[in-house]
Amino acid sequence: MQQLTGFQSETHSSPVRRTEIDAGGTVGVVFEPVGGSDHFAVMLGGSYGGIPEGPARRLAENGVCAFALGYFGAPRLPPALVEIPIESLQQGIELFSQRYAGGRAVGLMGFSKGAELALVLGAHLGGRISRIVAVAPSHVVWFGLKPPGPDPDRRSTKSSWSLGGVPLPFLPCPPVVMPAFSERGLRTDVFFDLSRHQPGDVDAARIAVERSAGPILLLSGDDDHQWPAVPMAQEIVRRLANHGRGDDVTSVTYPGAGHIFLMQDFMPAPKPGTVPLYDFGGSTEADRAAGKDAWPRIVSFLHASGGPATPSS
Repeated sequence: MQQLTGFQSETHSSPVRRTEIDAGGTVGVVFEPVGGSDHFAVMLGGSYGGIPEGPARRLAENGVCAFALGYFGAPRLPPALVEIPIESLQQGIELFSQRYAGGRAVGLMGFSKGAELALVLGAHLGGRISRIVAVAPSHVVWFGLKPPGPDPDRRSTKSSWSLGGVPLPFLPCPPVVMPAFSERGLRTDVFFDLSRHQPGDVDAARIAVERSAGPILLLSGDDDHQWPAVPMAQEIVRRLANHGRGDDVTSVTYPGAGHIFLMQDFMPAPKPGTVPLYDFGGSTEADRAAGKDAWPRIVSFLHASGGPATPSS
């Protein structure tokens, strides 16, 4: 793909304005291009929680006003990724839309569990969401996760998300599955083996992506050792096609790339003498090539965002 003109990498940053948000149950950081922007997106991080400032800043450096929105694992937020209320995310998205986007629909960008969440939000919030970028996506709701810690087994027996106080249907982790380790750390893809689940259970946990209002961009690495992102992206494409919306989805697969091909610039450097905790898959070269292609795609996709005022109901 031709590189987006003027795309700024981590080594050539543009000035941005950083504003912390702590209002009610909404916690996050907004990054605004100093020259202003007509493009708006909410950034959702993955299973380590906290506030995904790094990728949100990257978006702002490339002309997208971005809200790094926390949903667990940060002060004043739930400590675990377990039955996170969809309403809490809706509140944050609407706050961002009203304060920064003039009430317009905004884009969503999510990584891993954040991609799962972005697709869930698109299905439930309709026209409030203009378009979605899902990096290492899931077509179903999975089990929740305990807080990060020294124990690498973070599996919960509950759903990741809830709506109206009711847990969303989800696929649990089969109790008989044993962790798998490589020389690069823990492989968690064994916990997300779809073949271990009955078809009816998978169908009940599927995300109704066809209810989303706008287009969807899916980005996956085919050497993902955390969960089967490519097969799950294919399921999203298939579902949209079956509902007459095949033209609304673009799915890109990066050969040899792992789970964190887009996020490696923002991962903490390993301490000397330590071994990796997780095996994310991929090679340095493949991840770097994937990220070089993916970031301009994302920015170009989000630059097409915008739209009418957010519906009131």
